Amino acid sequence: MHRLIMSRSWVVVLALVAILHVNLVRAARLPSQGKQLLDNNFAAVVPQDVDVDVDDVRGGGIVSLVRLAFAGINDQGRSTGVSISWSTPANMDPGAFKSVVLMGTEPGNFSIRHENTGEKSQVTYLPGGSAHHHVVVLDLLPGTRYYYKCGDDSDMTLMSKEFSFVTEPEDISKTSFTVAVWGDMGQGECSNGTRTQLAKKYGEYDWAWHLGDIAYQDDWLFFDKAAYEGVLDDYMASMEFITATKPYMVLPGNHEVDCHSMFCILDSTYRNALRNFTAYNARWRMPSEETGGVMNMWYSFNYGPAHFVSMDAETDFPGAYENVHDEFFLLDSGHFNPTPNAYLEWLERDLRGVNRTQRPWLIAAGHRPMYLYENATVLRAAVEDLLVKYDVDLYLSGHIHRYYRTYPARDGQCVKGYTAEDREGRVVNIVTGGPGAIDRPMMGLGAAWTKAKGWLAGGGWGAGGVDQDLVAKETTEKSFGLLSVMNATAIRWELVSGVTGDTIDELVLTK
Repeated sequence: MHRLIMSRSWVVVLALVAILHVNLVRAARLPSQGKQLLDNNFAAVVPQDVDVDVDDVRGGGIVSLVRLAFAGINDQGRSTGVSISWSTPANMDPGAFKSVVLMGTEPGNFSIRHENTGEKSQVTYLPGGSAHHHVVVLDLLPGTRYYYKCGDDSDMTLMSKEFSFVTEPEDISKTSFTVAVWGDMGQGECSNGTRTQLAKKYGEYDWAWHLGDIAYQDDWLFFDKAAYEGVLDDYMASMEFITATKPYMVLPGNHEVDCHSMFCILDSTYRNALRNFTAYNARWRMPSEETGGVMNMWYSFNYGPAHFVSMDAETDFPGAYENVHDEFFLLDSGHFNPTPNAYLEWLERDLRGVNRTQRPWLIAAGHRPMYLYENATVLRAAVEDLLVKYDVDLYLSGHIHRYYRTYPARDGQCVKGYTAEDREGRVVNIVTGGPGAIDRPMMGLGAAWTKAKGWLAGGGWGAGGVDQDLVAKETTEKSFGLLSVMNATAIRWELVSGVTGDTIDELVLTK
């Protein structure tokens, strides 16, 4: 209880309950309204050629929330397959369902059957809650479209509808591709514009990378304890047009830590079941086992002529923000390191092991930036020297709910240019945290909001003038990024408006 009393953040939350309640409701609908919201908005943004039906989302069948991720790795470093994950309803015996994927290279013709009967095939973290199924399918042909269903094939009514995806092209040296990138995307009206633009540009990107803060289910502070699961389910349902047909890679943000609603804190079952990134690690299956990572907290993968590193910017490094307790000082968190300093040792080992002849582009991402807010120095002290040492080309992040592009920087100093010489010994930082988070409608509170946001997030929700001399471009417009690896010598970054779909910012890096 003393933590509750001492926490300045919790005091601010309670003081602002009356003001923020109305804005939260406007920012995202109540879970009980989720299906209506999807009926009204989801169908309107799904492209005609995307085989996803509103009836398959939450509340529409036994199998829901289907999501893909890269899986497997061969001796050439290529991802050889996918993990396919889905959810089945709460209050049903998870042991009554198989975890099966049927797959083939022709519609309706499934020559591949994979069943996961292992301990991790189904994960239920809340008593009586939804079960989250994970099946890994390896040894897939490169450059091939696969069709699949998932569920329990002992009764075909317990299977999903048919989806499809395309594997990585065979010749990585000639592979060009585009990744949709963003962090900090809330559920509901706050992000509907960005979701619409992602749907309109569906054919322009090959997979997605969500840099933490997925749905903001933990910010439903004033509703019943079921809101946490309901908001997260609704978000995942609204994004299924991407997640079921393209790999959807995620990394941990501060809003994945726990449920700090007063209802969760007072209920020991919810408090314990939803603490320390439990829901995040149960719902997704990232390729950490293949790359020496831990759970979904840190991992890496290759695609085309690039190596991607999903970093943990929350726990397990000196001074980490969520490594002892959450930012509200309510619940213990962190301590994923299997041995002291294991995370940073893994990070250096991973960066050092990249074959830069085969994969010349090295792109890292974490939820929090290394610059541009008052607590950024903690992460920067832990990882910037490693990123510089191994010539990381780009560091992507979110956390700040707007967009920034820095000049190549190190130790708080920059060079105002982007040539290969300008970037030597420095890292280009891009903050893409503006697709629409739950705080967006609150910004209309003016001075009161400006004061509150610094208390609520330790400066993370706004830059507050820190490191402004490093900034080459910034905007508060809702947006997301498209990162295109064009070939071994050029990549292109484009910031897309979540309002109009127009290009707001563009950067080309060459070697």
